[in-house]
Amino acid sequence: MHSKTSVATNGTVVDIGGSKMYDSVAERLFETLNAPYSSTSKPVLPDELLYDDVGLPIWNQIIFTPEFYQTHDEIALFDKHGADIAKRVQAGVTVIDLGAGDTRKVGHLLAAFDKAKVPTKYLALDISKSSLVHNIRYLVDKHSKANSSVTCAGIWGTFQDGMEYVQKIETPRLFLSLGSVLCNDPWPEALSHLKYWASALRPDDLLLIGMDGHILPNNREKIWDAYHSCDDLYHTFFLNGFKHANQLAGEEWFREEDWEFLAQLEHEPTTRHRFFFRANKDVELKMGRTIKKGEEFDWFDSHKYGEDSVRLMCYKAGLSVLDVWQAPNSEFRQYLVRRRGDKDEQDDADSAVSGVN
Repeated sequence: MHSKTSVATNGTVVDIGGSKMYDSVAERLFETLNAPYSSTSKPVLPDELLYDDVGLPIWNQIIFTPEFYQTHDEIALFDKHGADIAKRVQAGVTVIDLGAGDTRKVGHLLAAFDKAKVPTKYLALDISKSSLVHNIRYLVDKHSKANSSVTCAGIWGTFQDGMEYVQKIETPRLFLSLGSVLCNDPWPEALSHLKYWASALRPDDLLLIGMDGHILPNNREKIWDAYHSCDDLYHTFFLNGFKHANQLAGEEWFREEDWEFLAQLEHEPTTRHRFFFRANKDVELKMGRTIKKGEEFDWFDSHKYGEDSVRLMCYKAGLSVLDVWQAPNSEFRQYLVRRRGDKDEQDDADSAVSGVN
């Protein structure tokens, strides 16, 4: 039983569609495998297959390795600028963390809100119920004092479920897109996703976007090390995704011995690290499809956009950038944005983004 109207109270996890999610994931998986193969536009397996109750704990180990700089950069930014964000929000704010995952990172921001005594309700949106239960328990323990100004709850579902749920929240809202969540796609898709959430913003809402701006060729080694310092964990992460896909398919579509696990750094049209899988033999599926030897499937790619690109993307999405914070010795940034108003239109007319189509 799930509800898009249930109130998420402190310490609870509310099902807003998560229990029904894998019906649509299975449909998308079958559509991907049924579509004609194109070597110029590689098929992409659904990300939800990776971030299940088994995969997310593996991912949490990966993102806290020393080489995975994005996590450590965002923690540093929250420690330095969390108080600035707390001053920007209104009392009674609801913080919606899109694709929350491991909440040890956002805990640094909530600590700043608590220290500033800003009455805050934090909602973690994620597709893994067990991860939400664990992470909300962690945060509730961190804010267990009677005088704490922060309450925490989980909402279990997809981004689409979350979009429907947040429409009913009447307080001012701060949306969080941490770890390059919203803009981690090719430009057209990234802009589309940003517009999707920009359309939900009210005049008193804010959106905090974390985005990696390490660009080739200067940052090749740093980017590569972030995704290859723990290849054994990534291997386990993807094998679990294979297992999950096979469970939904009802047959062994993905066997480890039939596939090569590969990775690549691309420079154009923007810097991208991609993991992909290449069939090392013909793989026959009962659905009547044969995956030919040499066919490749993308899974889990990471796009990088510098500050100029993110500002342009925000402009095209109808957003105004209020503040930009850059992590020390890094090209990772956080952007605090809001829906663009009349005053912002005038400011843009005098800025470098004027005249951009």
